[in-house]
Amino acid sequence: MHKLDKKTVEKVADIYKTLLKRLRTRENGPVVDSMKRLGLNYTRSFGVSLIDLKAFAKEYSGKQDLALYLWQKDFRETKILSLMIADAEKLTKEQIQDYILGINNIELAEQAALNLLSNLPNTIEYAYSWCKSEDEYTRVTALLVLARIFQKGQIVSPEQMEQFFLCFKEIAKDKNFHVKKALGRALLQIGRKEQYKEKVINFINEINNFNKETASWLNEEVVYFLENI
Repeated sequence: MHKLDKKTVEKVADIYKTLLKRLRTRENGPVVDSMKRLGLNYTRSFGVSLIDLKAFAKEYSGKQDLALYLWQKDFRETKILSLMIADAEKLTKEQIQDYILGINNIELAEQAALNLLSNLPNTIEYAYSWCKSEDEYTRVTALLVLARIFQKGQIVSPEQMEQFFLCFKEIAKDKNFHVKKALGRALLQIGRKEQYKEKVINFINEINNFNKETASWLNEEVVYFLENI
């Protein structure tokens, strides 16, 4: 984990203490209990809604040092706020690595893809390297980032797409629910582009040769939609 220098810590520590007090006023016990039942286990969570967190993030927009500091704290809310506040274009490679290694559940993966990692200057290259990871949530994040890239209409070259599909073939062997669902989201967004629609459908049919369960699920969640739009 990259350690922040003393000057940076001193700069943001008071802001952090004030923010933490404000977050505590929005604490919601039933939401925390619900998240635990869903497997979203955090060291500490206040159960603050994403709507409220977005409002907080707007107040602290542009405070890059604060964003980096918040990511290193073991609170659900500080981590999500970090993802909402940080400027992707100002992150170093080391800081990006800290973010990806700190993602350990599906909520953080989704928030990271939506708010930060899909905005990196070299997002496609990062997504490809993360796709090859053996870590469950790194793979999930990569797939969600790719889904977001296509949703936003970012250009991916044919050569890059071939590399991704080779990676998808390995990922499709994984029977983990979150990985399977994230793969479906990525394939759906890719398949919505007319030039890739047939390729996605053929790829899912190919999966049937080695993972019938995932292929069946993708047929229902992806192919059915693509053939009826």
